Order: sequence, then C-alpha cells, then structure tokens
Amino acid sequence: MTQTTAVSVASQVRKLSKEHMVPADPDGMSRMAVLITRMAGDVVELDGVEQLLVNLKKKAF
Repeated sequence: MTQTTAVSVASQVRKLSKEHMVPADPDGMSRMAVLITRMAGDVVELDGVEQLLVNLKKKAF
C-alpha cells in the first residue's frame, strides 16, 4: 500500500468516527484485552487509527 493510500484510509476512518461520534480512546474491554494479551506473552499496540476501527466496529453492533 502506498503512503497516499494509507493517508487516505486513515482520513476516511477519522471522518467516519467523527460523523458517528466514536472516540479514539480504548474502552474497558479493549484495555482488558491488552492486559490478557500481555499476560500471554504477546504485545499488541494499536495506533490511533486502528483503535478507531475497533471502536467503530463495536458501535456497528
């Protein structure tokens, strides 16, 4: 994926989250998932756009 495409996708994700009033902050379930993942010996760090995608998905259902 080119840098231009990545910027475009990130812009669209931010736009969607703003339209649907979805915050970028991780909720309690996301924080718990990070802790469980760390306890299993893995490290997963979501950037802001990835967290927005998670939150948008949660709001969809």
